Amino acid sequence: DRLKRVEAVWQGAGFNAKAFENITQLIWEKFLCNVTFSAPCTTFNVKVGELMDHPDQWQIAIGAMLEAYTIAQAKGVPLSFDDPVAYVTAFGAGMPKARPSMLLDHMAGRVSELDAINGIVPIMGRELAISTPYNNTLTAILRQREAAFEKKTL
Repeated sequence: DRLKRVEAVWQGAGFNAKAFENITQLIWEKFLCNVTFSAPCTTFNVKVGELMDHPDQWQIAIGAMLEAYTIAQAKGVPLSFDDPVAYVTAFGAGMPKARPSMLLDHMAGRVSELDAINGIVPIMGRELAISTPYNNTLTAILRQREAAFEKKTL
């Protein structure tokens, strides 16, 4: 009840607020979108819509997301959808001209939040004996790129 009242206050102030009984659901639903778009857009240097329009790149993005989705299922994370591909596709379709913050960091020559997004998927995968080849590869490519950024600043 308290959470619903807080939600109503934020909505009354004009925010698109939504209360969740389980914050883990909110975190994982956003995480799946971040895994889908962050490292793939950064690796290919494309906006969200461009990634989705390129079949080979989109397949890699979906593969990365499905690895994270498999981990969420193994952890028993509650999600509001049954079709993760449809979920992230609808999310991305709403912002085709967007550049994820990871891409913006790389465009500026800065180290990104890679380890907290696509980089954490292989770690969780190892803990659960779930293979994560898409996220392993994306993370390796971007870590190499970020190592070059760090050398420039030394």
